[in-house]
Amino acid sequence: MKKLLSVLLPAAVLTGVVAPKIAGIQLESSIDEIVTAANENSAYTVEIKSMDSSWFSTQTTFLVSMDFNAFSDVSDTPELESFSVEVDFSASHGPFRFGEHAGFGWLGWTLEAAGDQLREHLVWAEQTPFYQLHGNMNVLGGYYYNDSITPFTTDIEDHKAQLTFSGFQGKGQYQDGQLTYQGGADSLTVTSELRDVKAESLTMDMTMASSFKAIFESAFYDSDITINLGAISLNDREQNENIDIADLYVKGSTEFNQEKQLGNMQVSYGSKKVDIAEFHGEDLALEIEVANISQEFLKSYQDFANSLNTLPAEEAGAKVMEFMNANLLSLVAGEPQVNVTSLRGTFPQGSFNSNLHTSLVGISVLPEQPLDPAFWLSHALVDGKLSGDKALIEFMAVQVMKAQLKNNPQTQGMSEEQLEQVAAQQVPTILASLEQQGLLVSSNDGYSSNISLKDSEFKVNEKPMPLPL
Repeated sequence: MKKLLSVLLPAAVLTGVVAPKIAGIQLESSIDEIVTAANENSAYTVEIKSMDSSWFSTQTTFLVSMDFNAFSDVSDTPELESFSVEVDFSASHGPFRFGEHAGFGWLGWTLEAAGDQLREHLVWAEQTPFYQLHGNMNVLGGYYYNDSITPFTTDIEDHKAQLTFSGFQGKGQYQDGQLTYQGGADSLTVTSELRDVKAESLTMDMTMASSFKAIFESAFYDSDITINLGAISLNDREQNENIDIADLYVKGSTEFNQEKQLGNMQVSYGSKKVDIAEFHGEDLALEIEVANISQEFLKSYQDFANSLNTLPAEEAGAKVMEFMNANLLSLVAGEPQVNVTSLRGTFPQGSFNSNLHTSLVGISVLPEQPLDPAFWLSHALVDGKLSGDKALIEFMAVQVMKAQLKNNPQTQGMSEEQLEQVAAQQVPTILASLEQQGLLVSSNDGYSSNISLKDSEFKVNEKPMPLPL
């Protein structure tokens, strides 16, 4: 036993003394790699203002700057000021940590953005950072962290209103190659003499099969994210109108096929219920899918987009054509798809649902004339369907007809009731005409229409239609 202790105790002491320095060196290297990867995005820059690394701890100050003009492709928009914020990072090296990050594990750290420059506009508790994150890396290499945005208020002087935010709290972990995060905020309210707006129960749920470093470096990775607002309400006392939206969500997911080096992305927008004045809708959703996108093309495009920011505007067009000629084949050879997997809704008059699938197939060589429409049509596949209850389609047709009548000089003097009557009289004739032309199919319950494009032949409800070429 004594011999065993004589071996284990020196080993433990050696680990406790040497390991912190090794952890510190690895931390410095990781910081440098993340900063380098982050700076490859032209919209923001991360600068290490100072770094002090000792045997058992590391303190670093970053300057994060964001160029809002980089988010806009419109050349004549007003120039926006860049925004910069200092972020302080402190860490303790393990395995035996003491002080602020006391515990057992390789690293304990705190990241804080004091946000003092925001106090000109926002009000929150003194001696409290605007944003802070606390994390821990255990001896097995797993990360656990939690973060928060402090509650704050601000006056919106132009509208004589006040905004109040309840604060945001989140937590997550990185374990076995997978990053997860959940966060939420209770409420965001804006109050004024004329109207009130309130958003409640904001939640965020995210899973990524990737590290932070890999996220910066890769165009695609496996991920799922859901952002949900439990309720949004607007009370407009000036217009005597109310808006109530329940369960508003955005869902996104990405998938990466390592073997084919192709990625897919799905995005869904929707709401369980919407009430705006007399309008009432339920299960409103738009679901979009982009599939078979070349990782090689996306990486090349990201590098190219960054280089465009340093070019004069008059040279950008030629460079875009040059880039497309060199890289377009890598995109279309993977047979990319852009699909509306569902556009749907339910209303008092009934429900409708629609979808549209488009893809490019069988392209191994680009045409001599890149803009040759005959070539692209010969490789395009389109398949779509719209269906809806009769009462709803007829109601929607009346609304479209009313909008057209309002813009007609001969009917501009009519009242809403007169426009409604004229539109209701004309819509049955129009729908019957569309049926006779084969553009619309009628059943006992509703209307539907199918479209397709294959081998340069466009069809509506299996009836060939000429293309405007």
